[in-house]
Amino acid sequence: MSTPHSSFPPENQANQGAPSPDQQAAADKTTTVDLPIGTASPRQQKVEHLTPEIDARNAKHTDSAAVHKLITSRIAPLIERETVHRLLSERLAQTVDRKTVHKIVSDRMPQLPATSQRPASWEDDISANTLDEEPFETLSSPSARDVNLFVEAAAGHGDREALATVDIAQLVAKDNIPIPTPPDRERYFPGHDEKYWLFGLADYLKVMQATAKHKLYPNSVLDFGCASGRVLRHFAAQTDIKYIWGSDINRRHIRWLYEHMPMNVRPIFNHCIPSLPIADASIDLVTAFSVFTHIDTFEIHWLAELNRILSPDGICYLTVHNEDTWESLAEDENNPDNRLLNSLIKIDPKVADQLKGPMPGDRLVYRFADQGPYRAQVFLSNNHLEKVWGRFFSIEEIIPRHHQRQTVVVLKKRR
Repeated sequence: MSTPHSSFPPENQANQGAPSPDQQAAADKTTTVDLPIGTASPRQQKVEHLTPEIDARNAKHTDSAAVHKLITSRIAPLIERETVHRLLSERLAQTVDRKTVHKIVSDRMPQLPATSQRPASWEDDISANTLDEEPFETLSSPSARDVNLFVEAAAGHGDREALATVDIAQLVAKDNIPIPTPPDRERYFPGHDEKYWLFGLADYLKVMQATAKHKLYPNSVLDFGCASGRVLRHFAAQTDIKYIWGSDINRRHIRWLYEHMPMNVRPIFNHCIPSLPIADASIDLVTAFSVFTHIDTFEIHWLAELNRILSPDGICYLTVHNEDTWESLAEDENNPDNRLLNSLIKIDPKVADQLKGPMPGDRLVYRFADQGPYRAQVFLSNNHLEKVWGRFFSIEEIIPRHHQRQTVVVLKKRR
C-alpha cells in the first residue's frame, strides 16, 4: 500500500505536485501552526512516521479492540482527540465506515476529553467547594449587638469557667468582624449566634492560658483547619499578633476570611495532601481543633509538616479523640442527640457493644464516606500519641475533655 499524503507534508514531498481537491479540503480543516513552508512540527513528524504502520495494521485488523489498542499505544500520547477523529476517518475509510470509526473513538477513548473542557470537580476529592463563587450573607458583628445577650449566654455556657476569667463585655466591644451564617460556620449553634461566638472565645482563652504556662508570647499563629474563623477571629480581634495564618480545605471558608478578616490575617486554601506554603520554623503557635479527629490517611505526613513550620520555641495545641473520648461516649450511650455516637454506630454497629469495654485499639478509623475530603472519624490512644507523635514532638500535656469531649495535646519540638 502506498504512503498516504499528509496534511503537513515533509520536505521530500513538498514538490510532488498540487494536492487533489479532497486532500486540500482535509488540509483546510486541520489546525496549523506558523512553520516554514514544507516543514512539519516534531509532533506531526512522529505521526507521519506512524502512518505506514497504521495502514498496514488496518489492512488486517478492523475490529474495535484492535483500533483501540493502536490508538492508545501509539497515537493517543501524541495528538489531541480532534486529530484522532480526523486521522482515523482518513486512514480507515477503505476498511471501516465513518460512523463506525466515530463510535469506536467515542466509546473507547473517554480518557481523552475535549481539550477545551475542564474537569468540573476533581478537586473536590481532596478539598471542598473548590469552584464555589456564591456570594455571602453575613450577620452583624458582636460589637453591634446587645452585649447583655453575650453575658447571659456566658453564664450558662459549658466553658463558663474559662469565660469567667475575662470581661465579656469588653471583648465583645473589640470585635467588629461579622458573624457567619450557620451554613458558613459548619452549622455550629444555628439560631444562637452568641453561643457560637463564645464557643470560639473559650477555646481561644484556653490556648492563651497554655501559651502563658509555657512562657510563649507568639508573634505568629496558624489555625490549621480554621473554617470561617471560629477561633481565629479572636486572635484577630483581641491580640496584637502580627502574623495570623488560617488554613482550610474548604475554599468557601477561606473566601469568607478574605472578605471579612483584617489584613494581618493570611488565609490559605489547602488540600488533603500534606503541604503548607509557609516557611520553615516561622510559626510560634499552631492550633488545630477537630482536625486530627478526621485525618485517616496522612496523619504522620501532617505531623511532619507542622513540625517543619513550628519555630524552635513554639507549641502546637491540637485536639484528638482518645480513650477519654471513648469513655465519654460510653457514659452517654443512651443519648439520642449524641451525633458522634450515632455516627459511629451507623458506620459500625459493633461499636454499641464495644463501648462497654476499653477502646479496642491504638488507632481506630471509622469511614463514613468513600469520596471527598471529609471521610472518617479517627480515635488515637495515648499509647499511639507517645509512640508515633512522640517521634516528632515532645508531648508536654495531654488534657482530657478540654475541647468538649475531645482531648487537647500540647506539643513542642524535640531538642
